[in-house]
Amino acid sequence: MVWGKPCSFRAPPSPGQQSLQRVIVFGDMGKAERDGSNEYAAYQPGSLNTTDRLIEELDGYDAVFHIGDMPYANGYISQWDQFTAQVAPITARRPYMVASGNHERDWPDTAAFWDVEDSGGECGVPAETYYYYPAENRASFWYKVDYGMFRFCVADSEHDWRAGTPQYEFIEHCLSTVDRKHQPWLIFAAHRVLGYSSNAWYAGEGSFEEPEGRENLQKLWQKYRVDIAYFGHVHNYERTCPMYQVIS
Repeated sequence: MVWGKPCSFRAPPSPGQQSLQRVIVFGDMGKAERDGSNEYAAYQPGSLNTTDRLIEELDGYDAVFHIGDMPYANGYISQWDQFTAQVAPITARRPYMVASGNHERDWPDTAAFWDVEDSGGECGVPAETYYYYPAENRASFWYKVDYGMFRFCVADSEHDWRAGTPQYEFIEHCLSTVDRKHQPWLIFAAHRVLGYSSNAWYAGEGSFEEPEGRENLQKLWQKYRVDIAYFGHVHNYERTCPMYQVIS
């Protein structure tokens, strides 16, 4: 018999609970071995720095949202094992919520919004299996989380979000049903940039966003007064003031 290490955790604050609530949001972390071994591709040594800081500061936050592109396993299950072992000191102690990224989901002819091979054929299956998220349909990687004074509406940028789709209906329902007296902070999150980015690739496309992102969603963000939107995918840090109807 093999015994694992004992771990403890704290139950999340109830919706509307007025207490100190500290949340970390990031994406596109990846994984790496400390000796550089067991790597076939997508080697990201910087992920060790991020992981180490999260472990060192474990008492300084209450929950983590990793919004897509987790291990960049691209079809190699051993890389998922490596990633889950790397973040185990965090996931054993804190809620570790995830979102679907292109390297988890995208593959041609599988109902993904993007007809690319970024997932290596995973089609979202390992991400859906390894991590819990409160979606009504786990193949639909969108869900809401009520955490104390926050409501998180987590979208799936790898499935169609445009007006008239099931995901668009979910997003509007998630945003419209929050009780702002008890949860004053309304947060939207997705992997790809559905809002605005000055990244060179987006600038070259002339859109400064994923195509049809803002055009379909900004009216909902404005109508329901979303406080903050978080996105990943672009491997650098940027923040903007609130914006609406930006003309590219």
